[in-house]
Amino acid sequence: MDEQARRTWDEYWSDQTPTVCSRTMTQILDRIKLEHLGPTLPQTGRLVEVGCGSGRLSVLLAARGHHTVCVDYSLAALEAARRNYRTVRVAGQFVAADAFRLPFPEGTFDAVLSTGLIEHFADPFPLVLEMTRVLRSRGVFYADIVPRKFSLFRSLDWLGRVKRAVGGAAEGPGELFERSFTPQEIRDLLDRAGLENPRVFPAGVVPPYIPILYRSRRLRDAQVRLVERTQALWKALDGTWVAEWLGFYYFAWAIKP
Repeated sequence: MDEQARRTWDEYWSDQTPTVCSRTMTQILDRIKLEHLGPTLPQTGRLVEVGCGSGRLSVLLAARGHHTVCVDYSLAALEAARRNYRTVRVAGQFVAADAFRLPFPEGTFDAVLSTGLIEHFADPFPLVLEMTRVLRSRGVFYADIVPRKFSLFRSLDWLGRVKRAVGGAAEGPGELFERSFTPQEIRDLLDRAGLENPRVFPAGVVPPYIPILYRSRRLRDAQVRLVERTQALWKALDGTWVAEWLGFYYFAWAIKP
């Protein structure tokens, strides 16, 4: 793993407060994601989230009764995940490891998950192959991929950069590599790893994250409440040409033979 990337992620996750219960746009995205993902997952068994970050997906699945394992090479990320688990008062396992060399025997898990991981590698095939290795036969592979593309949610990110430049504020963590993806490229990637029946579709159309608005908790909460009330509309756009144009990410899942 790239040590510079490790330091960047450590800085990103360092001292982050619990996020799983915060009323934010990402919480709404998580809720919609689980509505799509829930029916595809096994009802019981072991689930591993590779590159877990703060473990938001895993902790929500743990709250539904799944046995979850969180893997990340950033110790700061694993601590952020532990804080989220403590907040929700559920149990989980936390493992510091390189995603390209997972410390588990072949066929250990009933589902292997990743959120916003695969796009950070120029060649993610070895990563997908390793994630497939630890998956049992008929187990579920799931990834959401946030490619380098335009999205409505991130369309105003430039405002934050302008504000920092004008105000002379210190820069946050350095930028990480993010590659572009098309749905066909993702399907081809899963096919090469030996996975069956890959399904890929665009998702994540929600109003923009507005850096200036988020300085006011009242305005932030008002935006979140509005999107919550219209959540069915935003979810209905998933899988459509609108989501291909304006969506935040792609959902992908497949089955190991």
